[in-house]
Amino acid sequence: MAEGRTYDLYSPAFRASTYETYARMRDESPVHRQPGLDGETPIWFVTRYEDVVAMLADNERFVLDPALALTPEELAAFEEDVPIGGDERVSENLLAKDGADHRRLRGLVSKAFTPRMVERLRPRIEELADELLDGVVDRGSMELVDEFAFPLPITVIAELLGIPVEDQRRFREWSNTFVTPPVTPELREQAARHTDEFVGYLDELFANRRAEPAEDLVTALLRAEDEGDHLSQNELYAMVVLLIVAGHETTVSLITNAVHALLTHPEQLEALRADAGLLPGAVEELLRFDSPVERTITRWAAADVELGGETIRRGDLVIAVVGSANRDGTRFPRADELDLRRTDGKHVGFGRGPHFCLGAPLARIETEVALAALLRRLPGLRLATADEDLYWRPIPVFRSLAELRVAWDA
Repeated sequence: MAEGRTYDLYSPAFRASTYETYARMRDESPVHRQPGLDGETPIWFVTRYEDVVAMLADNERFVLDPALALTPEELAAFEEDVPIGGDERVSENLLAKDGADHRRLRGLVSKAFTPRMVERLRPRIEELADELLDGVVDRGSMELVDEFAFPLPITVIAELLGIPVEDQRRFREWSNTFVTPPVTPELREQAARHTDEFVGYLDELFANRRAEPAEDLVTALLRAEDEGDHLSQNELYAMVVLLIVAGHETTVSLITNAVHALLTHPEQLEALRADAGLLPGAVEELLRFDSPVERTITRWAAADVELGGETIRRGDLVIAVVGSANRDGTRFPRADELDLRRTDGKHVGFGRGPHFCLGAPLARIETEVALAALLRRLPGLRLATADEDLYWRPIPVFRSLAELRVAWDA
């Protein structure tokens, strides 16, 4: 553990005791300041449900744009020590904007992700799920992430955007780079190389869509730009990057975590097999129980704030630990138990407030369809991976299994 850290939040050992660590934090120091991933920069970690909700709902005092929290001199001094913002070509997205800028960018794509619009995609998602299982059902086993949980949502978002699905492996490599903190020189070099590759790919895609418009989101974004909707070239790059990354990363982890949770709680699995009507509520409980988005990206305190008995000063960095809030026993009775019949689904798995996950309706339907297909098509579905062999990707924002091997009665 890095010097100065009271709680280990980054090592493989932490992944073996994640929720026990969060329980200690909620009990001992629910709003706690310690060095972040780099081992030096102090960050406040907010772990109780009530405090997390208060923080996420307050977009005036907890902001994503550091320019709203720091003076120009403070910002320049900070950036000298800790580069922030990433490559400007792909960093001007919804997750880095506040207020009017955030509303403007969100408005450009929000209509495509309303519950009514994504419900129209259900037949196509069901078709994709069955096609993926057709290819493995006779084998009796598969690696769930690579063969099912990843290709399902990446195909859906690629089709929505109008991007060739055959490029999905390249998307996966680029996406992994974009969500991995570039804390070493090697990772920074890789991030720069992959950003160049991806921007070049998008330039070619945009040129093709301008020449031959289609009924897809990329064409809609280009049309908005051409009609003077204040969408800069960098915002265009960043929007597509965000839609690709956010459009599948959360759902890959949600499907995988959900299957793992069900297969390690056989009584809940059997309840779901016996009553398909439980499925929508089960997705909410699975989101709460093992949240795919474990922590928010870092926010900045734009003013002094009293939270959880601590004073967070203007300019301090703050992270809401969503995975901890969703296991807070003061909000959810028997919080560490998986209960698919739980009726209170007010978790924060998709966030809260102005930055509530835009793709939540799509992620919910994809997960619902995925679980229904797995239970219908794969009798005797079971884990083929021992818990001690599970490997969690070293990405602080996501709780994400690198792979999960399962078997069934072929």
